[in-house]
Order: sequence, then C-alpha cells, then structure tokens
Amino acid sequence: MIQAWLGRDWNKIKLVIERLGKPYTFQITRPRGNIEPWGKFRVVRVREFDNRVDIVLAHENYSPRQKLTP
Repeated sequence: MIQAWLGRDWNKIKLVIERLGKPYTFQITRPRGNIEPWGKFRVVRVREFDNRVDIVLAHENYSPRQKLTP
C-alpha cells in the first residue's frame, strides 16, 4: 500500500497517513545549482518502521533560476 504513494500529491497522502495513526516525519529535497523548484510537493521516498513512517518530498516542477536585471 505504501509503495503506491510514490509520485502522488503530498496533500492527499498526508490525510491517509494521519488516518493510519502512526507518527510520521518528512523531509523536502532541493535541487543544487541554478534550479528553482516550484509547484506541489510529490512523495519520492517512503520508509515504514514499526513505530513511524519517514517520507521524502520533492517539488513537482523545476526551472532555471532567472538572474535579476539591474
């Protein structure tokens, strides 16, 4: 069941996890370099333990960071 969460919208999965009653932690990944993340968060990794669920999230869209013109 948990593997079906991969790639899904975080807002929908968060509700499912809260219904399970298990504590959870999440981490948001960020790209390196001149990339700007934007958009909704998606689940990219899930690890389930006996007493908790660990989740890694990433933005669904990326674009090159634009330099500000003086």
